[in-house]
Amino acid sequence: MAENSDSGDAPELSGPETAALVLLSLDEETAASVMRFMTEDDLVLLAKVVDALDPIPYDSLGPALRTFERRLQEPVVSGKGGEYMRKLAETALGADKAGRLFAPPEPPPPTAMKRLHHARTSLLADLLVEEHPQVAAVITSQLPAGQASKVLREMPEGFQLEIIARIAGLEEIPRDALEVASEAVVRGLDAAGGAQGADRRSNFDGVAYCASLLNELPSDDTERILEELEENDFEQVPKIREAMFTFEDLSNLDKRSLQTLMREISSEALLTSLRTASEAVRDVFFSAVSSRAAETMREDLELMPPKRLSEVEEAQREVIETAMRMSSEGQITMPGGGGEEMV
Repeated sequence: MAENSDSGDAPELSGPETAALVLLSLDEETAASVMRFMTEDDLVLLAKVVDALDPIPYDSLGPALRTFERRLQEPVVSGKGGEYMRKLAETALGADKAGRLFAPPEPPPPTAMKRLHHARTSLLADLLVEEHPQVAAVITSQLPAGQASKVLREMPEGFQLEIIARIAGLEEIPRDALEVASEAVVRGLDAAGGAQGADRRSNFDGVAYCASLLNELPSDDTERILEELEENDFEQVPKIREAMFTFEDLSNLDKRSLQTLMREISSEALLTSLRTASEAVRDVFFSAVSSRAAETMREDLELMPPKRLSEVEEAQREVIETAMRMSSEGQITMPGGGGEEMV
């Protein structure tokens, strides 16, 4: 019996050789249509392969067609799918239309609040002064603290107090009102250059924001504003003062003040307050006592049983409140506000 030419005795073909044999097996019109989609480099390579195959190994035609059929059933794109899709679109639609379809999406226009972030300080302050104090407070509360402090300094002193008092009382921000108000202010800007989430109302810590805003001001301005608010019996002042001073700030106390403070705090409360403190803060406290006492504190911290976070925070508040009381009584010297360094 004669041997079948498709039995696998034919030499193994390379990819270009398989492509060349498949093209040679097609009718002229079909082969020409296929070749129109090939690059010049592909055509040059095919021409070289065909010359090398001359005479045509017809016993390899069957394996070449079976290989081609198998590859047709495999995924065409193995890697750069986007590039391949753009190439198909250019062929089907033309380069210009395909370019428009595959162009990266344009970024959305900035929101009104984002535009206010780039407004001139003096101009923004003037426009906010003309608004209702509650509207001005809401808009100011959505500015970065550094920018808000600069805007605040451009406002009349009486209006400053009004803004701080209203911001401290904010517990949530009505998003629709914020958008309307900020858009109105933007329309008044001749030269101006977020509230996120689908919920049209979000929580807001007015006391914490006031604290961060006032910390950006020079200490004289900060103290003046707080004293005037106290004179007006504004009940949030103690909370603002407490928020302005954190447990980490205690590391800025001078050594004598820190020693005096530590004598007023129970060992249990002090160790608990240091539970979540950074190593740098711990080292400051350890440096205020003898090396033997510091070693004992370190050992006690390591042996201390787990504490609830709320217990640690309560202990830290106790230390801060004690420090503020002692400062008001003149027993210790607190670090300067407004980012100023003590000298």
